[in-house]
Amino acid sequence: MSQSPEPTGKKLSLFDATMLVMGGIIGVGIFFNPHGVAREVPQLGPYLAMWVLGGVAALAGAMTFAELAGSFPRTGGWFIFLREAFGALPAFLFAWIVLFVVSTGACAVIADFSAQQVAILVYGQDNDADTFRTALGVVLLVGVTALGCLGLKTGAVLQNLCMLLKLGAILVFAVAGLALAAPPAETLAALPELVPGGGSIPSGMMRAALPVLFSYGGWQLVTYIAPSIEDPARNLPRSIMVGVAGVVVVYLVVNYSFARALGIEGLATNPSFAAEVARRTLGPRGETLLVAAMAISSLGICTAILITTPGIYVAMSEERLFFARFGQVSPRTGAPIAALLVQGVVVLAYFTWARIDPEHVSLLTGGVVFAEWIFHFLCGAALLAVRARRPELARPFKSALYPLFPIVYCSLAAAVVVGTLATTGWKQTGIGLSVLAAGALIYHPWRSFLRRRGAAA
Repeated sequence: MSQSPEPTGKKLSLFDATMLVMGGIIGVGIFFNPHGVAREVPQLGPYLAMWVLGGVAALAGAMTFAELAGSFPRTGGWFIFLREAFGALPAFLFAWIVLFVVSTGACAVIADFSAQQVAILVYGQDNDADTFRTALGVVLLVGVTALGCLGLKTGAVLQNLCMLLKLGAILVFAVAGLALAAPPAETLAALPELVPGGGSIPSGMMRAALPVLFSYGGWQLVTYIAPSIEDPARNLPRSIMVGVAGVVVVYLVVNYSFARALGIEGLATNPSFAAEVARRTLGPRGETLLVAAMAISSLGICTAILITTPGIYVAMSEERLFFARFGQVSPRTGAPIAALLVQGVVVLAYFTWARIDPEHVSLLTGGVVFAEWIFHFLCGAALLAVRARRPELARPFKSALYPLFPIVYCSLAAAVVVGTLATTGWKQTGIGLSVLAAGALIYHPWRSFLRRRGAAA
């Protein structure tokens, strides 16, 4: 089995890696998802409990990934974990959905959103500025890809800056919200009427679990570039655990501040709750700060995805599941330039499609995000399998209370898959399953083609 070569170029510190973990999780969802969660669970105690449970789920996933990352500090991370535990096919299917939909489609949508927020800052809320938005989105995607080609450390500098700025903005909103009491009843009465879900609090908590868990996802990105981190066997698990714990604290504080500022009823009935908090706490400039924060936050998560995900394509090449060229790195910077460029082409294709037909792109990416949770389940199972089969394997980090956390992680991932099937219908979930099926059908012919090509070379 091939090993990732030691990368050249300046390596990421523990701080860089931790910021990358946090930047991969905290996007713009924190400015939108609390409304949907509060609508399903319109009581303060259960509402906050959902975010606590989401934090427990994230920590269970972090424990699982941290142990696997410490044992396999190789380029490709999640892909390698699946390959070591279950063989090439599940790893290939994971990489298949990441390259062709999950990371590329998500980055296209996120870049478009970031460009939209900048257009609002420049031209105002009522001006469409469609040409400016499109051009800026392309510039963002090309620019971040170019930074990645200069080396991972260069891209990490931009990501760190975005992460620190977004943390600062979130802190401002949290402190301002904590300084306010909930509005009086007559203010709440002016908001749109709360439409009860018609079910009990437990059933509402089940429905609210999906957006909460999605809000906590993203800690896996740092595992894709493990050899580019200083002392990865030690620092990779540390960055995952510290980063996820930090996000849990941030989410709990900011969600409590939102609920305190508007009341749980106001949070549940007002989709523009973040703008409302901004106006009430910071005055007319509050909304401008919110738009700027969302622009920076979306740029940051786009950067985190674009600079780390090519590690998967490098690992695919090393496992002879992709062209050898995509496993090559720059001798000067250590950047996988070919992998970055092919990813950039796919992302720009999605971006163009999203500008023309955003509804179908969102349907496709949403459907495949559901399928991604199958691989979350498999990752938890991978730790259980590796522990059982390879007791001699070095484990610089061991999941606490083993096997509790990988079992919790597997159970939650299975619940997300089953819950999505039960609540979203076959139109969306069928898309995700179809993409997986297409990957399974192409796997054996593709592998045979690469073998013949390698033999001919």
